Amino acid sequence: MKRFIYWLLTMLGFSSLMGCDGDIKQHADMYGTPTADYEVKGKVLDADGDPIKGIKITMKRDDNNPIPFDMAQGFSLDNGEYKLQTKTFPLEEFILTAEDIDGAENGGEFEEKTVELDFSKIEYTGDKGAWYKGKKSLEQDVVLEEK
Repeated sequence: MKRFIYWLLTMLGFSSLMGCDGDIKQHADMYGTPTADYEVKGKVLDADGDPIKGIKITMKRDDNNPIPFDMAQGFSLDNGEYKLQTKTFPLEEFILTAEDIDGAENGGEFEEKTVELDFSKIEYTGDKGAWYKGKKSLEQDVVLEEK
């Protein structure tokens, strides 16, 4: 009877759940997608080192990616600080864009700036699991030039 059940399950595609002796394994094969958390924080400053508030900060995949899309976005605070976080497939490079979208309201008009973020030399931290790689954090200040 055991052989018949093994044969039937094999025919139905359940052979990975069966051991060599026909007993059901205690664990099943795992399926999923690896993920990791990424965080970038810093300050947005003008050429004199003064903080700029209200600058739109966007973090996205590498521009060479055939499907670039925003991973996270936010705005710099009154003291110029920003912090972006995202969870995605483990990657090493991102693009950070700082854009003045409110014109002179934040103390001047500033040129857009793009910065490459390289996470390759940073180790993953925190709890790790079968599909979860951990977290990488990076500090990146952005200095904007006036228009």
